[in-house]
Amino acid sequence: MNWTDEEIKAGIEHCFEGAEDIFLVDVTLNASRGGFQLIAKCDSDSGITIDQLARINRSIHNNLVLPGLDIEKVSVEVTSPGASFPVKLARHFNRLSGHSMKIEHRSEAMQNPLDGEIVSASDDSLTVKVDDEEMVLNMVDVIQGKVNMRW
Repeated sequence: MNWTDEEIKAGIEHCFEGAEDIFLVDVTLNASRGGFQLIAKCDSDSGITIDQLARINRSIHNNLVLPGLDIEKVSVEVTSPGASFPVKLARHFNRLSGHSMKIEHRSEAMQNPLDGEIVSASDDSLTVKVDDEEMVLNMVDVIQGKVNMRW
């Protein structure tokens, strides 16, 4: 069976009710041996704990609603985005203020990708400091950002 991303999200969003400020970042449902594997990436503005991830996992396993899906044939994995996860949401950029990132965007007015330090983010704009100059991107032009890892 094939479900759209919207159907899958709708099937598990009610599992986040009462889960403090935890929200769904991304979800995928893939066919696997003898069933399906559901991977839900969740996050929180204040950070997320393993216990919270486990509660969401149990909630999804107990309450997933997708027409024609036998929950007994679904492996559920709930995780939080790691450092290598591409950042796309304003709330993630805002939480990463002060971090160096490489930002891919659609704006023709500045270099692409933009490599700099996140100053601030809102639903409308992303401010990045590049070589002592603050540059502002419209959030609709931002494709994704990746944290520059320093070793």
